[in-house]
Amino acid sequence: MNKVKQLKQVNDADFFTVDEAATELGIKTTAIRNYLYDEKLTTYKFKTLTLVSKEEVEAWKKRQK
Repeated sequence: MNKVKQLKQVNDADFFTVDEAATELGIKTTAIRNYLYDEKLTTYKFKTLTLVSKEEVEAWKKRQK
């Protein structure tokens, strides 16, 4: 199972929701959830939200080009 980092507070400038990350990468939310499960992206949890680091998403975008 994937590693999950629990957050006590969140800066919106640093994270995407799963839906936002999928939109940013032009893929389906299912693909993002699979990447999280497979530990290709770090899972961050804040309360009930699952978040993805914007930094990781941007790095992923660069690798896609």
